[in-house]
Amino acid sequence: MTDKSKGMVTYQLDRQSLEELYKKYGRPGETAPGVKAPRKRNIPPPTRESGAVPLLETE
Repeated sequence: MTDKSKGMVTYQLDRQSLEELYKKYGRPGETAPGVKAPRKRNIPPPTRESGAVPLLETE
């Protein structure tokens, strides 16, 4: 079974190509080139406005 039949594609990049990608998009763990991602990545759920009616709630 090949990787393509699984829907997975892999690439082997040389060091120069990898550095170009890092310069353009940032390294793993960065939100932008040179900008470290915050440690806590959990985003709190949105708060409900007073008087708001939930549309999908079924009881």
